[in-house]
Amino acid sequence: MLCVRCQVADAQPSSVQCALCATYPGHPRTGADANAAPAVLRSPVALGWATAGLFAAVGLIDLVSAVLDLRLAGFVGRMADGDWAAGERAGGVQQFSVWTGHFWSLVYFASIVVFLVWFRRSRVNAEVFDPHGHTLRRGWAVGGWFVPFANLWLPRRVAVDTWRACAPPADRRGTWLLNLWWLTFVVDTVVSNGASRILRRAEELDEIARAYRYVAYSEMFSVVHAVIAVLFVLALTRRQHARAHQPWPPVAPGPVPDAPAPEKV
Repeated sequence: MLCVRCQVADAQPSSVQCALCATYPGHPRTGADANAAPAVLRSPVALGWATAGLFAAVGLIDLVSAVLDLRLAGFVGRMADGDWAAGERAGGVQQFSVWTGHFWSLVYFASIVVFLVWFRRSRVNAEVFDPHGHTLRRGWAVGGWFVPFANLWLPRRVAVDTWRACAPPADRRGTWLLNLWWLTFVVDTVVSNGASRILRRAEELDEIARAYRYVAYSEMFSVVHAVIAVLFVLALTRRQHARAHQPWPPVAPGPVPDAPAPEKV
């Protein structure tokens, strides 16, 4: 059986703890909360596919919204040139765009909820695989997203530790997909907020037409980010699934502070 404390090494025959935990109860468990419930391995596959599917749906709706906003930009531009007959068609497209936005909000909210559940489960699983390799406790897998400004760094830190915990000890690099996901997430957030502000401040018809184009371009970038997010979620899910079914020896926890010197023979 596994040690009830670290959930990684095998317990001693006469104990429920491994040799390290039994000898040094206070040995470092970086990123793990000694007072929290022991990490339990649970399959992330169903949640991973659900998250990827919702992200794909968000990206598809973004693509539809981009097409609608480009059409709106064209109609408003024609109105700015004096073709007021285009206003009626613009009204119909705008109404459809509003309903699309409502549907997007529902799907996006659902994707955030499912993603957070999947992200936390992946983090807890990573603690089972390697309880010594985390710089943040498991609660930050959810809480880190809601800390202003720090949410531009904390979730990525959790993701990096989770990603590396699922890799063989000899090869813990290769985080380019994770970094690309995080980079596109930050850029998408900044670009989308900027385009929305430009649209809200636009007053003249030519300014509104230009703003709709900016919004459409930001939505196209959101599609790119959605595709990368789907690839990242599926990649991490596959890594955890493979790690759970192809275990390798646990990672050594590193030097133990204030450890007694070995007795001389």
